[in-house]
Amino acid sequence: MRSKIICAAFVLAGAFSTSVARADIIVVDASVPLQPTNFTTSVSIPKFDTNLGILNSVTFVLGGHVEGSARFESLDSEPATIDMELAAQITLQRPDMSTLVVALPLVMTSDNATAFDLVIDFGGTSGKSYDNLTADDLEMFTTMAPADLLLFSGPGSILLPVLGEGASTGSGAGNLLLQFATSASADVRVIYDYTVPEPATAGLMGLGLLGFVRRTRRNRVAA
Repeated sequence: MRSKIICAAFVLAGAFSTSVARADIIVVDASVPLQPTNFTTSVSIPKFDTNLGILNSVTFVLGGHVEGSARFESLDSEPATIDMELAAQITLQRPDMSTLVVALPLVMTSDNATAFDLVIDFGGTSGKSYDNLTADDLEMFTTMAPADLLLFSGPGSILLPVLGEGASTGSGAGNLLLQFATSASADVRVIYDYTVPEPATAGLMGLGLLGFVRRTRRNRVAA
């Protein structure tokens, strides 16, 4: 009879377990203002308050933005197709400088240039200038690593480094002059996914189990 009581108790516990806890999220936003590339700065992110529940995962969303100008002058004696990319590499890091997520906003241009027109003006028939180029990129990374969950849990805030590096390139001629001016900005979103215990439900489950055992014992005495 004891084994039957234990089995029934587990069945009753299972019936309650589906509502013992609920999932929830906390969203934290931070930003890095537009500035010339090759910068290193940081954003302050509040850590997850462990009094709220159990942290399951941390998701990082990085929005990178680049804007600026790109110019070329082909010095070749033959026509050439000149390709350029105005780009920035924006990296969000842990405090130990290890990478969390990287965004690479870029905009591409392609032009047919004649043989060098003998004037270095980034214009004419052998050169061209682009102003007010812009591009955006959005990247995401989710971690459930115990070390990361521990790193982002507890009181206070955590400083996450943000790097913005110029990554512009150009190609197409063996003798080519390039000129880039880039600025970048970043939007950082941190999402804490956690489980919230439900003490009230857990208490009801305990009362239900206790009542079941008491009823079973009374039935055994009556028998």
